[in-house]
This record gives sequence, structure tokens and C-alpha cells, in this order.
Amino acid sequence: MTITEMRRFHAYHECIYGAPVLAYAALIFLLSSVSTFPDVVPSFTGFDKLAHFSEYYFFGCLICRWLLAERSHFARRHAVLLTILIGAFYGISDEWHQSFVPGRDPSIWDALIDALAVVTAAVTYPSIMAKFPYSRDLSKTWRGDT
Repeated sequence: MTITEMRRFHAYHECIYGAPVLAYAALIFLLSSVSTFPDVVPSFTGFDKLAHFSEYYFFGCLICRWLLAERSHFARRHAVLLTILIGAFYGISDEWHQSFVPGRDPSIWDALIDALAVVTAAVTYPSIMAKFPYSRDLSKTWRGDT
């Protein structure tokens, strides 16, 4: 593979694996900037926590997917820990961001639910993806393990 092909493949790889993480982080930031949500949002007890858990579980899966597909041995080897650190710190920063939004308040409970969701995603994502052989082949191709 030539250097030009490697650079092109690297850019493609970052678009496939890195861009969804950044786009989803931007979506979380955007949603955190909304002062009030429409009345059509369900308001049963615990919906807020379920929404936080779902939002950050998916975010954790995206982060873990990105790290497991990285060429860096360090990133792959420590993907679970790095996923937890990145996701939990983003959840904390999201709650801090909400302290500046009129009508929103930061919550330690929301930050804990976010962290729990990221931990759950980091632990479950690799084993779920291990059941899909095609997903393993893509990251091996990128790393050169074929």
C-alpha cells in the first residue's frame, strides 16, 4: 500500500469510526442547550434517567467502536477504560454545560447515570460485536492483521 493510499484509507477510517462519535457528541451538546422540551415528551417517573442512560449507552458504544478499530495497539488494548474515561468526562462536562443554560440545572444523578451507561456500553459492546464476524474483519483490515 502506498503512502497516498494509506492516507486516503486513514481519512476514510476516521470518517467511518471517528466522525459518528464527534457528531453524536455535538448532538448531545445541542440537546443540552435546549431550555425546555416540548410537552409531547413522555413524562413518566424515571423517563429522564432512562433517556440519559439510552443516550450515553449509545455514545459509549460509538466510542468503544472507534477505539477498537484504531490502529494504535494502546487504544485497542485499553478501549474499555478509555471509553469509560471519555464518556464519563463528557457526561460530567454535559451537566456542567447545563448549568449555563436557562431553565436547566446540573444533576449529579444524571452524571452518574451517564457514567453507568458508558460503563455498561464499554463492557457489553465488545462481546456483542464478537457475535458478528464481519465487524471484526473490518477492524483487522485497517490494522493490517489479515
